[in-house]
Formats: sequence, structure tokens, C-alpha cells
Amino acid sequence: MFKLFQKIEKFLLPKYKQIRKLLIRLNDKRKVYTKKALLFIQKKPFTSFFAVLAVFLVLMIIGNILFSPKPETEKKLDIPKKVKIYKLGSAPEVSLQGRVEKSGVIKITAQTPGIISFINVWEGQEVAAGTNIVSLSTNYLGGNALSFARQIAQTQYGNTKETYTTQKDLISKQREIAEKNKTNTDKLREITNQSAIDTQSLSDLNRTIVDALLSNISFLESTNAGGVNDSAILQSKQQIAQFQAALVQTQSAFKNLQVQSGDESQNIANLSYQTTLKQLEIQEKALEMSLEVSRLSYNMALVNEANMYPSTPFAGTVNKIFVRVGDSVNPGTPLANISALEQHVKIVANVNKEIAKNISTFEPSTLFVGKKAIKLMPTFVSKDATNGVMYSVIYDLDDSLAGELTDATYVNVRIPIGVADTTNIYPFIPLDAVIQTQEEAFVYIAQNQKAEARKITLGQIQGRYVEVLSGLPKNAEVIVDRNVIDGDKVETDKESSYETYF
Repeated sequence: MFKLFQKIEKFLLPKYKQIRKLLIRLNDKRKVYTKKALLFIQKKPFTSFFAVLAVFLVLMIIGNILFSPKPETEKKLDIPKKVKIYKLGSAPEVSLQGRVEKSGVIKITAQTPGIISFINVWEGQEVAAGTNIVSLSTNYLGGNALSFARQIAQTQYGNTKETYTTQKDLISKQREIAEKNKTNTDKLREITNQSAIDTQSLSDLNRTIVDALLSNISFLESTNAGGVNDSAILQSKQQIAQFQAALVQTQSAFKNLQVQSGDESQNIANLSYQTTLKQLEIQEKALEMSLEVSRLSYNMALVNEANMYPSTPFAGTVNKIFVRVGDSVNPGTPLANISALEQHVKIVANVNKEIAKNISTFEPSTLFVGKKAIKLMPTFVSKDATNGVMYSVIYDLDDSLAGELTDATYVNVRIPIGVADTTNIYPFIPLDAVIQTQEEAFVYIAQNQKAEARKITLGQIQGRYVEVLSGLPKNAEVIVDRNVIDGDKVETDKESSYETYF
């Protein structure tokens, strides 16, 4: 190994000495030339400056020529233009904005004034139907006047309910007493009637006795010779006086009994009985009404108290809480936004009367939801104006699209008017597709994926469409856009036209 190093040293050492001498000579020459150059610059500064600039200019030109990239041959790309297409025979369509109406997305608002005392849910929480969102109080200390009102109503209702059966029994007993009094009155009337008959018989007997005594007195007076019959006559007169007094009493008693057992007395008794029954019936109804009013008052107090504890009407997810503990709210103040687990979406487009009358019942409308184009028949077209002079066209979307739409936003809707006319001799095309000059009219049609100009003869105009009398082949695809010329490569813009103009 040592010998190898010695050989390398013998070979490289002379070379090193030669190079070193060459470098010394070059350095000496550099110093000489540098000194000469400095002397030249000092003697002729302007000439030196321009000479240096000339050298730099020549170097730049040579560099650009040698190192500039070679130009590449540009390749012309034939990119097809996206265009809107109208097929002959298609039903004309109108483009409208449809309003999104989502059911199952609600904003819970305060129904009564109060102070937020508790917030019982958080954003993003899934809640069941009837879950309390927030709790309100009447003051900042947590007092709730509506809860006390509910307790008062509950106590009143409980008392009315507890005494209801007892009061009902009392009314039943009073009705029973009235019926028994009526029965007793009827029996007493019968007894009085019988007493009147007996009294009349006694009165007739007394009258007969009095008549007999009068006849006897008359006989005694006719045979009273020398006053022999004076004592008998006196005794008879005394008896007549007694019987007449008895007769007056019996007659008076008979008349009283007649009055008591008469029809008028019976009518008075019946009226009294009926009046008693009516009063008891009124008391019974008043009792039932009092119970019902107490129940309704209690229910009303429950409803009023429930306003202090707003709850979810259905199961869903809490999207947003709009209040904080201690906030003062009034009726209408937003509290929370809730989305139901199951949502239904419909699109409502407002159209004028003419469009509403002529909406196609055979061809579906196209609704653009995000990047999706959905073909759908209208669920309902209103028969009368629903928004000023506008009519409503309603589309029910599949519930799976609810997550892609926001309530109260708008989507594009294309609605076909009338029916597709494939048998008409003179077709109609959109006015926007016609290019009109002073001498002629022409349109571009898509033929073999290229734009081809066709001269046409126009007929009458109907709305946004014009009749073509000649110049178009059957089932031609008319290009609606004006950004093409004859021979351009084209393709249908499916995201916007879907082979139909709108």
C-alpha cells in the first residue's frame, strides 16, 4: 500500500509543479493587463464605458440566440360549445321560481311575557315530543303567578268535585220530598172531599129537623087553648135555635171543605209541586254547570301555566337557542328553532291565470334541486287566485330531499304549457332562437354534433314562440343560444336545458 502511494506521489508531483508555475505566469499577466486596462480607463473613460456597454450588448444578443427556447407548434383544440336545445314538437315551457315550504321546521316563540329562568335543552340535542325547551318565571326570583292561579283553580275544582255527589243527593231527596208532599196533598184532598159530603148530609139532616120542629110549633100554636101548649112551644123554639146554629156551622164547614177540595185548590197544589220540581231541576243544572266551569277554569289555568314552559310539538333536533337565562321575553320573541325527524317538502310556484289554465297534464315539470333535475307532475293547481292575482302550482317532493332544501328559499321550476304537438304541419320555435336580418331569417340546428344554419320562413307569433312555415326538417333540434356560428361543434347543455328550451 505504501509503495502505491509513492508511485502516485511521483506521478502527481511533477504535474502539480507545472500547474503551479502556469498559475503564477497567468497571475503575472493578469496584473499586467489589469494595470494596462486601468491606465486606458483613466486616459479614455468615455471610450472605456461605451466599449464595456457594447460588449455586454453583444453578449446579451448571443445569449438570447443561443439559449432562447424553441417555439412549440400550437395545437388548436376543437372544444364543443354547450348550447340549449329546443326539439320540434316539444311543449313550450316557462321558467319560474318556486318557493320551498318545509313542514317540520318551526321557530318556537314565547306566548306570554316572562323571564327566562332555565334552559332545559342544548343545540344539537334530539328531543321527544313534549320536551320542555325553556322555563319562564314572572320575576327574577323564580316566582310564577300562573302556577298559583293554576293551584287556586285546582283547589276550587277539587272542592266542587268532592261536594258534587252530596249536593246531587240533596237535590234528589228534595225532589222525593216534593213528590211525597204531593201524594199527601192528594190524600188530604180526598179526605176533605169525603168530609164535605158528610157535612152536607149532616146539614140536610139539621134542616129536616128544623122543618119538623117548625111544623110542630105551628100545630101547637093552633091547639094552644088557654096556653096549655106554651111550654111545649117554647121548648120547640129553643130546639129550633140550637139546630139552626148547628145548621149554620155545618154550612160554613161544608163551604170551607168545598173550597179545600175544589179544582182551584188542586191546581194550586199541582203548580206548587211543578214549581218545586223546576227549581230542583235548575239547582241540579246549576250544580253540573258549576262543576264543568270549575273543570274548564282548571284546564284554562293549566294552559296558561303551560305557556310558561314552552315545549316541542314533535320529536326532532334543536337547531338553535335564541335566549339566555335572565332574558326578558314578550309574546312573539323567538326562543328556539326545531327540526322534526320526519320532514315534508313542497314547492309552490305562483303563475298567472293563463298559465294556470294551460299547465300540461301529460308532461312533467322539471324542478332543479341543487345539481339534480327532478321530473314531477303538479300535485295541485289552484282554481282561484291565492296570492293577489296569482295562482298556486304545488309540487310535493320526496321526503329524502328535505335535507337539501331550506325553508322559504327558492328553486328553479320549468313548467310545460299545453301538450307536445308532433302532428302540427307548421311547428313553433322560441323567438330567441331566430336570427333576423333585413332580408331573411335563419336558425342554427344541431346536426351531427355541429351547428348548421338553416334559412326559414316565419309565420305568426304566439307569445314567446313563432311559427315556422318552411326550412326546418322534422324533429330538428333548434339551438337557442346565439354564441355559435355555422360549423361549430356543439353539445347539449344538460345542466341547464335538458334538451328543452326554458
